[in-house]
Amino acid sequence: MVSDGCVYRRCGCVEPATGRQYGRMIACDISGSMGAFTGPVASAAWILARAASALPGAVIATVLYGRNVHALTHPGHAPAQVTEFAARDKTEWFCKAADALDGALGLSRPGTARLLINVSDGHYVAEDEIAGAQQRITRLAKSGCGVIILRPDTPWRGHDWKDAQVITLTDPAATIEVIARAATRALTG
Repeated sequence: MVSDGCVYRRCGCVEPATGRQYGRMIACDISGSMGAFTGPVASAAWILARAASALPGAVIATVLYGRNVHALTHPGHAPAQVTEFAARDKTEWFCKAADALDGALGLSRPGTARLLINVSDGHYVAEDEIAGAQQRITRLAKSGCGVIILRPDTPWRGHDWKDAQVITLTDPAATIEVIARAATRALTG
């Protein structure tokens, strides 16, 4: 991920009035089973990026993960329109996405209000991906980063995540509202 946003230069973004730094990061699984959520996640990413551009100190980034990690929105950049994407990958590498966001944006660095929202059914097929994902979620939670997993209501349950708030989504169209409410709760309370 490359950006001119101040986060990538590690200087941090600070709200002048309070000195408070805060960030929301979204990671979205783009394996084939997540197709119904691409539109709502794309819209949520655009809305959050546009809102962040008007708030000093707000850092927002969205990545998509399947076999690789792709940036959908970059900190400091508010896209003019929603960037659509497809969910066609045959695997999902959450660990790569979490490592990319943490390395570039300091999710595990204390002193700021941080939140990672993972939109995924949690049905990871890669060997050791669930164990690695749980390790990263626990590490982020212990550093003070809130972790929310938005899991579609599917016939398979996926992993029972620890150290994260898990919200089951029955309607893909509710994704935007659920992200907004969960993010507000996590970062203000």
